[in-house]
Amino acid sequence: MDNGNETALRQCRFLSEDYFQKLYDTFIEAFSDYVIPFALTETQFRNHLNATGVDLARTLGCFEGDKLIGFSLNGFGLWQGKQTVYDAGTGVIPAFRRQGISEAMFEMMLPVFSEQGVRQFLLEVVTTNKGAIDLYEKFEFQSVRTLALLQRDGRMNLSVEASRDLEIREIEVPDWEYLTKFWDGKTSWQNSVDAINRSRKMKRILGAHLDGKCVGYIIFSSKFGRIAQLAVDKDHRRRGIGTALLMAMQAETAEGFSLQVVNIDKSITSAVDFFFKHGFHEQLSQHEMVKQM
Repeated sequence: MDNGNETALRQCRFLSEDYFQKLYDTFIEAFSDYVIPFALTETQFRNHLNATGVDLARTLGCFEGDKLIGFSLNGFGLWQGKQTVYDAGTGVIPAFRRQGISEAMFEMMLPVFSEQGVRQFLLEVVTTNKGAIDLYEKFEFQSVRTLALLQRDGRMNLSVEASRDLEIREIEVPDWEYLTKFWDGKTSWQNSVDAINRSRKMKRILGAHLDGKCVGYIIFSSKFGRIAQLAVDKDHRRRGIGTALLMAMQAETAEGFSLQVVNIDKSITSAVDFFFKHGFHEQLSQHEMVKQM
């Protein structure tokens, strides 16, 4: 792909379910030196694919002979009313970087997805990854907002000042039309309603209820302390409800896991400030970028 001598040995092609194990092994190697520690078990990797809507038949792999050296995990669905492909992870193993592999994969994917009716390409990139940002801008991706990974190290020991009548219980079937009215902004792709529905078996949804009415809720990955959504009815804020939900989640988080909020829109200052007040700090930030096709 990168020069005439390598063309016969190196090629990109779409994968299939049969490549899952090889793809997982390459994913671990490609992200072994990521900006923050990032290692998933096979089960967690499968859950990531499911939650982000990845289609392995439309996931691209780049091979050197029989060795998978790079990949682009591609999820599909509607985003803001348009058919969208979402980059759920593009990686190249360290020994083959800076050889044009990512560029070759995008050159191959873009016309194929456009022909299939996809109207936009969505991705996130760490704000300090200048090389990747330059590549995406070359393909006319534009940054639309900045997302943050927030983390709290250590356990919270907080006295909850919420009403004694507040009851926190599991929500089995979420009423999304009602719950989304609590939002101050939009989620990222992997925390969207569609993503929650795709990964429902791996998520817990707890609702805070007053007089039988839900006034707040939290969605998180069981045991791992990763928050997908947390929202409180605007008429019931600053009454300890969000804190009560956080504490309820922490009680179900296994020892050794830090509480995290993944890809929260930094412009939603009400939410960001809430987490900062509870001891969270910013681990990294990412540009959410979109290319219209």
